Amino acid sequence: MTVDQCWHGNPSNRCELCRMARARERLTTISAPPRRSGGNGGFSGGGETKQDVLNDICDILEMRRMTVSLGSSLPSTVFAEAARQAGVASGSMPEVCERIVHRAGHRWSPAYDSRGSMSGGGSTVTLEGIQAMREALRPLLAH
Repeated sequence: MTVDQCWHGNPSNRCELCRMARARERLTTISAPPRRSGGNGGFSGGGETKQDVLNDICDILEMRRMTVSLGSSLPSTVFAEAARQAGVASGSMPEVCERIVHRAGHRWSPAYDSRGSMSGGGSTVTLEGIQAMREALRPLLAH
């Protein structure tokens, strides 16, 4: 009898990495707060999540889909690849996101990242920010 293997090369019923990814996806989908329309805290109408947008961006970049980690952290490798393909300088995730949005001729909003927050924000890109990056990447990378 042959045991199916996951993409990590482990038996599919015993892969800890796949189990954790499935648990994160359930957490993102099940316990996400209700979505509101407008520019409040990265929420948008229609219930789109960061994972939904990240999947779209990975598809646009023609790279393997990545997972939003616990706490809604986005993988920096996606931003590095987006910068490379869009022809903008690398940097922090908000810097790359802003450069891509500007490169496409779109407007940047302070609501797209947390750099202007009272805490100083670090390198958090909001849901609205990655939505703006996705909309900028589409025309920039149209094949």
